[in-house]
Amino acid sequence: MKVMGFNGSPRKNSNTQALIEAVFKGAEDKGAQTHLVNLNEGNIRGCQGCDGCKKNPGRCVQKDDLSPLLEELTACDALVLGTPVYYYHASAQFKAFADRLYCFLGYDSESPDGTKIAFPAGKKMVTVTSRGDVKEALNRPELYDYFEEWLKMVTGFLGPASVEFVHHYESGTIKARDNAELMARAASVGASLV
Repeated sequence: MKVMGFNGSPRKNSNTQALIEAVFKGAEDKGAQTHLVNLNEGNIRGCQGCDGCKKNPGRCVQKDDLSPLLEELTACDALVLGTPVYYYHASAQFKAFADRLYCFLGYDSESPDGTKIAFPAGKKMVTVTSRGDVKEALNRPELYDYFEEWLKMVTGFLGPASVEFVHHYESGTIKARDNAELMARAASVGASLV
């Protein structure tokens, strides 16, 4: 079994990366192979809106480091997506990655909604986030509800078998690695992928 992870944090050894690695550890302990992609380290361009992918859904025509990873993504068994929360939304690195998932959306005049998803459905997925706010900030839905819905849409579009969320709060004062309960939960979620 292969699990791929995409880390949208621009910082090395970030809280987001720590959570992804904890999910990986849980999966590895059950025999899975893992592959971490640090989006900030690659030559990755945002979607150009060229629709070149519509001629061959699932293949982005851009010549950068992300295009072959998107193809590799279709062959993995489970997927871990991670982003820090910057100004109440995903990081720019993660947003560029999410926009490039557009290559999996094709058109099909025979389908009820005119679309066809060129991504193998049924993968288990995990989304991890790390944010500086205290958990009580979630009581202000105008700040976070749309972001949570957006994350559900990004994963839901790919037809997952399941999606688990792992959220880290107060990242400026409590590092994810220092939160034993959170890291244990992330590892448990990782084990459930296998």
